[in-house]
Amino acid sequence: MKKRIFKIIFLLITVLSFSKEYQLKDDFFDIKLSYDEVSRPGEVFFVRMNIKTSSKRNFDGKLTANAKLVGKNTISKADFYKCQTKLNKKNKFSMLVGLPTWSWQKTEDNTKIQITIFINNEEKKSFSIPVTFEDKKYPHEKIHLNSSLTNLISKPSPEKKEQSRILNELIQTINTEGIYETTGFIRPTTGTRITSEFGQTRSFIYNNGKESPSYHAGLDFGIPTGTEIIACGRGKVVMATWRIVTGYSVIIEHLPGLYSIYYHLSELKCKEGDIVEKGNLIALSGATGLATGPHLHWEIRLNTVCVEPDSLVRNYGHDIDSNKIDYEKNPKTEE
Repeated sequence: MKKRIFKIIFLLITVLSFSKEYQLKDDFFDIKLSYDEVSRPGEVFFVRMNIKTSSKRNFDGKLTANAKLVGKNTISKADFYKCQTKLNKKNKFSMLVGLPTWSWQKTEDNTKIQITIFINNEEKKSFSIPVTFEDKKYPHEKIHLNSSLTNLISKPSPEKKEQSRILNELIQTINTEGIYETTGFIRPTTGTRITSEFGQTRSFIYNNGKESPSYHAGLDFGIPTGTEIIACGRGKVVMATWRIVTGYSVIIEHLPGLYSIYYHLSELKCKEGDIVEKGNLIALSGATGLATGPHLHWEIRLNTVCVEPDSLVRNYGHDIDSNKIDYEKNPKTEE
């Protein structure tokens, strides 16, 4: 398999970045970890790992690693971004994973990070470190729909089904060459009026009185139709099209498995395949698709998991260190 080496400074730092350190040393490995000691559903979780092999173990091989956040069950998991070097040299790894919003419904006791290290795809080391899993409550809202919006969301449609399939296939894609943004995100609009928070549980009230439960995967800005929408970070436009439920829609790839999403637009100012810089105009806001009024729905997906968009604005602002690191991302195997 051809090796792809990437030079990247990974800058995703959360509020409690690397507040906990852990070291493990045996006859084979010398491992140092720094990680977020506290995790919350809907937020980004970050681990950094340096690995050395014993001086007695001087041979070549492919070193990979993955991690799971587990309680009674697996909460979330991801492969590490890694430095592809010889085993007798220093290896630097970083892992970025989103914690699903549903996990707040059952606070886990004895939550831990389970890390597994492989050499040439053969498991060589597995160990766990403790992490605190904190409860996080999200508000609830009821949204009343008129007959037109009721039909839009509830009426079966082969076209809607196909559009959903395409969307899901896209955000499940882990493109190892998709490394575009290595600094902090910015909000995609200067508007500050939030009409719907991330993580809100919802009940859509149909015009016939029936209810449909849902939750809000992004952040809604109440802004007039025609407001300029900018890219939250540098990236590649992987979708710029009309969709039945979300109206005019844009999706930008920023890192392997990391996508920003913009819905209910009135006009597109970019096209699929464009490389956009942070702050570039990509669209105008609107009220297309399933919208009760003009607004922008801004969403972030990390390895398919919806994460709080503002957490990548507030806590994504400086280098891990001043050294450039060669990173390669393992192909995604299972979500």
